[in-house]
Amino acid sequence: MSEGGPPPGRYRQILWTLTAIPAIDARHVGKCLTCSDRSVDTADPDEAQMWCLKHAGLTRHTGYELSAFQLFNAAITDPSVGEAGLLM
Repeated sequence: MSEGGPPPGRYRQILWTLTAIPAIDARHVGKCLTCSDRSVDTADPDEAQMWCLKHAGLTRHTGYELSAFQLFNAAITDPSVGEAGLLM
């Protein structure tokens, strides 16, 4: 067995589903490609873009990345897995 691998035993894949966390909107972050400074993450994409413009004005850096991300929960949806998370 390789170091750090799973312990010996029987394994099988089970079905999972990702669900967006409803109370949390997508988040946006501006990043300077010159110095790697970042804005704080925000629900408003305009705020992240404004950070990029302000940073450009202060530093004269010209390359930026605007990223958006969503937070998710993962849940087992496989019918062969019981309430306790054990295979039936």
